Amino acid sequence: MAQPARRTRRKQHKQLDPRLIIAGALLIIAGAIALMLLTRDEGPGSATRAASRAGEGAVVAPDFTLPGLDGEVALADFRGKYVLLNFWASWCPPCMAEMPDLYAYYRQHQDTGFTLLAVNVAEDEATVRAFLAANGFDFPVALDTTSAIYQQYGGAGLPSSFLIGPQGTLATMWRPGAITREMLDRDVTPLLRG
Repeated sequence: MAQPARRTRRKQHKQLDPRLIIAGALLIIAGAIALMLLTRDEGPGSATRAASRAGEGAVVAPDFTLPGLDGEVALADFRGKYVLLNFWASWCPPCMAEMPDLYAYYRQHQDTGFTLLAVNVAEDEATVRAFLAANGFDFPVALDTTSAIYQQYGGAGLPSSFLIGPQGTLATMWRPGAITREMLDRDVTPLLRG
């Protein structure tokens, strides 16, 4: 008995177009570069450099008045101090990660011409009060329930922080991205020492 001839099937492999591979790689590289630019740390002394330019062509931080947990809060009320304006929300993991460092720095430097003004973005007062009580934080808090002030400051992502000098001018900013104690010690402490 003769065996029927077997047909051998060749598996056909689809090859990707090399142009698609190159285009995908370029997109990944462009995304990585954009992410680095958006989250970069300006390096040592960036706050000092920005503050030294404050006299000429300085950018005045947009003033605002918002409801706070203990009455209205106006940015102008803090003139004469360095103000770390921090936009945050309780659902934001990087916001929560930076909060202990911000609070410790605030507690250490609140008597040296520094304050932290934490602007909660789009959460209700009860949520904010519960979060602060659960974590033992007692810094000044403003409630930007409509996100209007957050948008006025660029709305680049949470957390976003701006250091405002005693004359109400922008000294430096970190946006978006969490601030570490090392960054505060490097960029803010020299300004407080004068």
